Amino acid sequence: MVADSFMNQRLLVCCLNIQEARISVVVSQLINICSNNLVKSFVDPLYNRSNLTFCGQKDEIVSLVDQISDVALENIDVNSPDRVTDSTMHHHIGIIDNIPVHPLHNTTVEDAAETAISVSDTLISKGIPTLLYGAADKELGRSLVQVRKSTSFFQRGQTSDNGQITGHPRLGTSVVGAVPYVLSFNMVINTGDIDRIVPLIPGIRSKRYGVQVMPYKNVFQGENVVEIACNLTQPCSLKGGSGAVLDTVTSLVEQLDLRVIHSYSTNPPFDSILSSYLHLINR
Repeated sequence: MVADSFMNQRLLVCCLNIQEARISVVVSQLINICSNNLVKSFVDPLYNRSNLTFCGQKDEIVSLVDQISDVALENIDVNSPDRVTDSTMHHHIGIIDNIPVHPLHNTTVEDAAETAISVSDTLISKGIPTLLYGAADKELGRSLVQVRKSTSFFQRGQTSDNGQITGHPRLGTSVVGAVPYVLSFNMVINTGDIDRIVPLIPGIRSKRYGVQVMPYKNVFQGENVVEIACNLTQPCSLKGGSGAVLDTVTSLVEQLDLRVIHSYSTNPPFDSILSSYLHLINR
């Protein structure tokens, strides 16, 4: 009966990025809010960021983001001195930094766009400005990268002023979008010299296979490293998936007598999401 009901649902998946991972009680609250819909949580105290991947129908997605924003409003301040001066903080222009909505089951990108716009309206009603991308940006259809380039996102140091609109005094500005599923895949290289890695990026990036790349400095197990962050927009394809990208990067860095010492995804592989959600609702 549950499986039959599941098959008829119009499901979406949201991979919400929030800039908090160090206040354990707040992180627990956020995870508990999504517990009935959560297929993966990724918590990164070093960069003070978390990713919550949850599934549901339109009203569920909007409600979960609404509840998450309430917890954030009560407990987090984008302009607190410890955040502004912390060089390890992940780039962002708001606490709920990126809210991508993706079609999952019996839904389309247009369904995801409708949901993303409702999410945006909910945040705006609380005084949290939003910027839309993908199918949710009805006027311009901008990509996430295009939206971020129009803000201070790629500048080190956080601010609630994104260059277009003044953000909420505590939560800054949220970016909300609707696109096909994107896998966030990262690889850690055993060097702290980013200048050695930058020349490799054109060999990793691929418009044809949907591989978007950004290198940055990080710390792994107490050592300075360079991390190569990839957004894989064709994660289920043979040449655009994490395995193919890892093989490419491994080959390139080995030419510099370097190696990939760790790789990970902040959200789950697309083909595992439905089964994980079915397991949740069958508990």
